[in-house]
Amino acid sequence: MKKVQFLKNINAVSLDLPENTLVVYHAMYFDQLPAIDAEYIEFQDYKKKYTMLEPEMIVVIGLNRIITPSNRCDFINEYLQTMTPNIEKISIDTEPFIGEPWRLWYHYSIANCGHFNITYSYAIETEWQYWFYRDVQECRLSGENIRLFISDTWSNIEPLTTQFEFYQPNEIDKHWYHEIKKHIFISYDTPKLLINNLLKLSNKRFDINLTYDSFRKNQKIILPDLNIFRFVAEENIRRMKIFNAVVSYEEIFK
Repeated sequence: MKKVQFLKNINAVSLDLPENTLVVYHAMYFDQLPAIDAEYIEFQDYKKKYTMLEPEMIVVIGLNRIITPSNRCDFINEYLQTMTPNIEKISIDTEPFIGEPWRLWYHYSIANCGHFNITYSYAIETEWQYWFYRDVQECRLSGENIRLFISDTWSNIEPLTTQFEFYQPNEIDKHWYHEIKKHIFISYDTPKLLINNLLKLSNKRFDINLTYDSFRKNQKIILPDLNIFRFVAEENIRRMKIFNAVVSYEEIFK
């Protein structure tokens, strides 16, 4: 029984669980809960009662939305991640991560598996940010490396197949891009603001909705050959490689 599972249909999961098992779930997953012999509790209720509960095992459903960058320092998360190594845990979700891929680390922290050797999320987030901004060329989270740091993973999600193609914009559009880029670099002084605002204006100009999650569309996406679109498309490909490496983990190690 794998400790980390990413499933198309959570309600179809079959688990061999000890008698005293607690299922902690995010409210968004209420309609997807599997019919297993265990006690169920929604996460917000669990936060109020967890000190009074002594389960032998905890199955966490929907961790992507339970632990977020904004609430990661809540004591309940430390309790689950580092203070209860004696309680076996399983993490089940519908995808490896939402948002930035470093967040998949939470599944392995909760389930106490994998080979990250990281106690707190800030370390893996910082490593990701250095890689995202191209300050370093290697990262544990890359599609090529991630399989070395995860373990006990099973998924029935198909790998994604999104493709990006580029065409040459006309001279008017090239001139617009050159001028708007100068304006952006004068107006903002951090990489995040530079990239986000240039992307926002370029999307509007070309009537495109390119985001860092576009890789999830499983489509061929055609873009003007401009640096901002190249950068975001490359980032999409990197995230898709991570996603695909995780959901294909069991196949790779057969």
